[in-house]
Amino acid sequence: MLKVAHIFLTLMMAIPARGIAQTEETDSLINLLNKSADDSNKVNLLRNIGVTYANQDPRKAIEYWKQGVALSYKLNYIKGLSGNYINIGTGYSFLSKIDSTIIYADSGIKYSKILGDPNRLALVYLNKADGYRNLSNFRSALLYCDTASMYAARTGNTDRLARIYDIISGIYSEQKQFSAALDIQKKALALYIKDRNEIMEGQVYDDFGALYQQMGKPDSAIHYFKRAISMGERLKDNKNLATYYHSMAQLLTEQNNFKEAEIYAARSLQYAEEQENNNQVSGVYSLLGNIYLKQKKYSEAVKAANTAYEYAREEVQIGQQQVMAALLAEAYSEMGDEKNAFRYLKISAGLKDSITQQQYDDQVANLQSAFELKEKDKEIVLLEKDRELQQQKLQQQRLLIAGSIGLAVLALAGIWLVINRNKLRQQMKELELRNQIAADLHDEVGSSLSSIHMLSQMANRNVESNNQKHILDKVSVNAKETMDRMSDIVWMIKPGESEAGSLKQRMERFAYEISSSKNISLQLVLDEMEKTKLTMDQRKNIWLIFKEAVNNAVKYSGTEKIEVTTNAGNKELLVQIKDFGKGFDTDLVKKGNGLDNMQQRATDLGAGLRVLSAPGEGTAVVLRMPV
Repeated sequence: MLKVAHIFLTLMMAIPARGIAQTEETDSLINLLNKSADDSNKVNLLRNIGVTYANQDPRKAIEYWKQGVALSYKLNYIKGLSGNYINIGTGYSFLSKIDSTIIYADSGIKYSKILGDPNRLALVYLNKADGYRNLSNFRSALLYCDTASMYAARTGNTDRLARIYDIISGIYSEQKQFSAALDIQKKALALYIKDRNEIMEGQVYDDFGALYQQMGKPDSAIHYFKRAISMGERLKDNKNLATYYHSMAQLLTEQNNFKEAEIYAARSLQYAEEQENNNQVSGVYSLLGNIYLKQKKYSEAVKAANTAYEYAREEVQIGQQQVMAALLAEAYSEMGDEKNAFRYLKISAGLKDSITQQQYDDQVANLQSAFELKEKDKEIVLLEKDRELQQQKLQQQRLLIAGSIGLAVLALAGIWLVINRNKLRQQMKELELRNQIAADLHDEVGSSLSSIHMLSQMANRNVESNNQKHILDKVSVNAKETMDRMSDIVWMIKPGESEAGSLKQRMERFAYEISSSKNISLQLVLDEMEKTKLTMDQRKNIWLIFKEAVNNAVKYSGTEKIEVTTNAGNKELLVQIKDFGKGFDTDLVKKGNGLDNMQQRATDLGAGLRVLSAPGEGTAVVLRMPV
């Protein structure tokens, strides 16, 4: 029996697997359809309704898709024409009407090319390739597989690639290269499993069974046929269940297990009749006729074979008619009905002659096609030569244009270098000046302040008057604070110190020194600082805000623990300094220079600064700065 095409897609619309879900969705879409005006939305509704029917009733699905085509023509809706034509071709493949599949695929190609949609084009060329595979026209099938592969490569669609493997495997199978077919089919299965496409997975299991059957491995074949049937029943995949049950019945017949074969054939017939797939119905009755004949149930064999013969006549299946005529001749002969036996023997012989003539006509047509292809190939060679000459001329023109552009670029680059050279000189002067200022501050002012600090400490040891001691203490503290501030200034302007890593080290050193002096526990998470590139101005303001916030926490909060964390992400740097001290009411507290200065520095950075606090709940200073 002819298997239906495997290319089972409806362009980003999933066919429901459950019967109840399918009915509910179909009813909902039909309600919407009845209320819709004649526009593109109605075209899409018609297409979607057809999708919900595709598995259970392909003929009804095709009716809705044809309505979609008619309305799309009226609206000049190209996308609707493309999608519905592709779906109609797929629907006919479900009914084993391969000639119709190819005809509608051509229409799908026409409108998909107008859209320029590689995803649709990959699908419709696959549909056409699978149609030719089913007609045993392997050369055309492979050509269309190549075209489908080209479009699939543009989209990176693994499902399309899996279907290409599917078709190529079928071609190997038809040529009796079963091991190669099995290897290719395994690649398709891996991609279907990856995409969670269980319908196609079930079809691959059925193909595995058929391959193992032809390789003489019936146990493996039965295993995979049962897996296909189980998956088809679970998914309510009625379209494919007719095929799966038929495959199992055929294998059981070969093993002379006629009782079970009849059971599976009956199930296959049920699903084939539900789908109104006359080709499948004919195939099942043909199998039943063979089963009855082998059991010498001649009257049942005649009845089944006659039914198969009539269906084959309706579908113009000459090969199937000939096989059934031969079976009827044998059955009537065994029954002693020589008249009918002779009649069907003559029909069988006549059909054989028709088949031979058809094969001859096909060979002539193939030879004619081959001749036409050779003539076209000659034309192509001549066109290729003309194209090569044109390309050589274009190449020369391109070289001249490229040379002109190159000279222009070199001229612009020279001008740019002259301009930037002056800028670099100016920057070098600025760097030298910054270096000199930093060195002078460190060497001259720093050493003087250090001397004042040391002398005041020495003098403080020999002073008896409390007033003098107070003055010297103040001199020492002021000198120390001035040294710290000067150190900050030198660090801020010193060339080569603009990295965030140096800021992290300075923050760690300051926080540990000031916290340890008050026996305050300190937790620092500053790793994100090293990942952030900062300007000198950003580095300076972050440092001063941090320093002020930590200093306030140590001096005024009464906390026993301080946490400092940074986080960088989404083009933003977050710095948070949190204490667990007494806190304050932010609405009542009078802001001093410290809080005002922090707020002003945040404004200069284009950042947000929030001071979060409440009595008894500690204080958090949060800086959010874009980077």
